[in-house]
This record gives sequence, C-alpha cells and structure tokens, in this order.
Amino acid sequence: MMQGLLLSSLLVAAGAGRVVDPGQTGPYTPGFTSFLLVDASRPGDGGQYPNRPIPVFVWYPADASGIGSSTPLAEYPLDPVYGGAPAGGLPTLTSDALEKYGIDRGYQAPPVSADRPFPLLVFSPGWGAPPWAHASIGARLASHGFVVAVPYHFGDAWWPWEALHPFTTAVFNRPRDASFVLTALMARNVTQGDPLHGAIRSDQVAAGGWSLGGYAAEALAAGDDDVCDVSAGLFDDPCPFPPRTRTAPDPRFKAIVTLDGSNQVLHFDELARVTVPAMGMGEEWSTLAARSSLGASWQARQHAAFQGHPNYRVDVSGTIHESFSDYCEDIPMLGDLGVFDQGLVAALEQLLCTNSTPSSEAHRLVTMYLVAFLKTNLAGESGYESILTPGYALSREPLIEFFVTEKRNPNAIDQDWPGTFTYFMHQPGSEQARAEKDPKSVIRVPRALQRF
Repeated sequence: MMQGLLLSSLLVAAGAGRVVDPGQTGPYTPGFTSFLLVDASRPGDGGQYPNRPIPVFVWYPADASGIGSSTPLAEYPLDPVYGGAPAGGLPTLTSDALEKYGIDRGYQAPPVSADRPFPLLVFSPGWGAPPWAHASIGARLASHGFVVAVPYHFGDAWWPWEALHPFTTAVFNRPRDASFVLTALMARNVTQGDPLHGAIRSDQVAAGGWSLGGYAAEALAAGDDDVCDVSAGLFDDPCPFPPRTRTAPDPRFKAIVTLDGSNQVLHFDELARVTVPAMGMGEEWSTLAARSSLGASWQARQHAAFQGHPNYRVDVSGTIHESFSDYCEDIPMLGDLGVFDQGLVAALEQLLCTNSTPSSEAHRLVTMYLVAFLKTNLAGESGYESILTPGYALSREPLIEFFVTEKRNPNAIDQDWPGTFTYFMHQPGSEQARAEKDPKSVIRVPRALQRF
C-alpha cells in the first residue's frame, strides 16, 4: 500500500515536475503533419510512381499556447498513396472522427513545442495496416513529449486498388522504409525553415512496430541474414531476391519496442544479436497457445533471445493480435464515413474485436508502458522506473504480467538445450516451459485475411 501511495505521489501533473502519469494524456498537445517520400533506389508501381513511395504520418508535441480557434484538427489521409479509388476520392478523416472512439485529439501542423528537441519513435504498422491504424500511439506519445513517425508500407494494399506485394517483398522493404524515413527526418531536423526543424533528438531514436512491424524493429537492431529463408515459408509467395539477400542493422536506433511482433521471421540466433534495450508487449501465453500454430512461446521466444539490457516481456491478458492496433476504432469509423457498409462493419467487428479486454483499456496499457519504457531507456528520464517492474503490475495492473530479463548462463544460447529455450509461464510463479528456438510449424494465413 505504501509503495502505491508513493508512486501515486510521483505520477502527478506536469506542474509538480516532469514526471506525468503515463496512463493518461501528457502535458503537450499533439500536432500532426504528413508528407510523401520517394526512395529512388527501389521500384514503385511502374506507373504513377516509378520509384518506391513512402508516405509518412508524424505526430509531435505542440504547446497549448500555439493552438488557436482557427487551428484545424489533424487530417489523416485515408489513402496517402493514391488519394482514393480511381472511380472517386475518399472522404477526409479528421481527428474528431477518431475522438468519438476514444483516440486523443490532434491538430494540423501547429508549431512544434518550444521545449524541442524530443526523442523519436519510428513505428512500423502491421502487414496491410495504414498509419492511421496507430493514431492512438502517435497522439498519446506526442502528448508525452515524443515525435512519432509512422510510415505506410507501399504494397501492403489496405485499399483494393493497390497491388499486394508478396510477403517476402514486405519483409525486405519494411526495415528499409524505416531507415529511409529516419534519414529524411534527420535532414528535415537540420533544415532551417522546415516545420520539423530542431524537433528531434538525433541521439534518442527508437524503432517500434506491430506484427510484421515488430519484425522490422528487430531487424533494424539485429539485421536479417536472409530475408527469404523464413518468410518464404510463411505464405505461398515466391522470393524475388537473390539467395542470402541481407538486411543490415541500423545503429542509429538505440532501443526497440514490439507489439505482438513477428519474431518468427528471424532465427533465434539472429534475435540474439539484439543488444539494445528492448520491450516486447503482446498476447498472454495461454491466448497464444489457443490461437497460434507457433504456440504459447511466441512472446517468450524473443525475450529469451534478446541480449540487451533491460529486456522486458509484457503479456496483456484478454487481448488478441488486433488489440495492438486501432482496428476496433477504425472499423466503425469507416462505417460512419460511409467507406464500409454496416454489414461489413458488423462482420469485421465480430472477427477482430471479440477480445475480453476492451480496446480502450488495451490502448491505455500499451501507451502507458511505451511511455515508461522510452522515457527511462531512450530519453534517460527518471521517475518511471517503478512501472517497469513485476511488482507494479501485481499491485496496480491485473491484466499485465511483467517479466524482467531472465537470469541465465551467458553461453546458454549455444550450450544449454541447443535446440530449445525455457521461459516462465506466469508472473509471479516458478512454473517453466520449454519451446523450440526455431519452430518448424509456422502460421499460414488465408489470403482473404492477409490485411487483418
């Protein structure tokens, strides 16, 4: 009880210091901008885009004093590549359409806060997901003093008029898109007159992602020795690249965060090359055991492999894969805008939003732990460490099981049970399980569900 009272006294509003309750909106007002990059080193669609387009959504901290009655609400392009179906455009998605479903308000292009510069999170969406499917993370983290850049990965085909690239192509492009976005943001950061000039701490950059975006974050930290050696087996898609096509790590990323990340795309020994601070949030192991052919160890696998310090595993009970996106807000929102008919809305909600933990609570937990982890291990701020403990979860967050780096022989990856690893099943508890480091069983998803 005394610990809880002490923590409550620390996690107060900004007027009492810099430590702010990471489970609530922060002291800044979220600003938003978007722009389109083009990477001339990779192919585009062969038509409108000869080279690869990379749309980018950026949320950033703004000051309330910089927001006036004439400041427009944030406008999130529904189709940041083509602008809408060839037969007609799409309606405008403004912040208030998402606020209706609990997503924080954002404003269009106000000045960056005078407290600049801020740490940066480059966040990769899941395969097929648009960047506005992570507005909850972008707006909430911006309110706590982070710049959040979310690219759209061309070829993911959220809209049916965009070609769907093979899964292996998505694996190849994702980390490269993130590095390209970082390079572009660093250039804007030092360009006088740019709206993002001076907004970013170039030495405080993290990579993050949901689902396949989680793989991208891991590959940016560890590299991938062959982009097709695993990914070609996950779907019935050919590999268009020469054997041993490698993704190099990007040392500019100083920490990684993954949300139900697709670590199965990397071998265990590749994951073991992650030496930066890392936190993986995802479904609780028993849910994974029931839903995934990879079984209960999906979350634990990366936690066992990562060699950075700290290394956290955060299991969220009552969630499913889509809980770590804004799909359950976006589906009815698209119905409100007339983009989806109500029959499709109902069908998708039944398919994707049947988890026992409400989406709003999942968002609160995800953003709370992201803020606490990144404030502590990227920005170097104090006051959030107590949240990053098993004890805090046990006393304050009944849906969270929090695992710290497990003690082990430093040579265990090679010497102890060469083909398997062990992991704790519950926190608290001493019960352990063993799983294959490189499971031969893989998830095979029907093509009709690849966007979800």
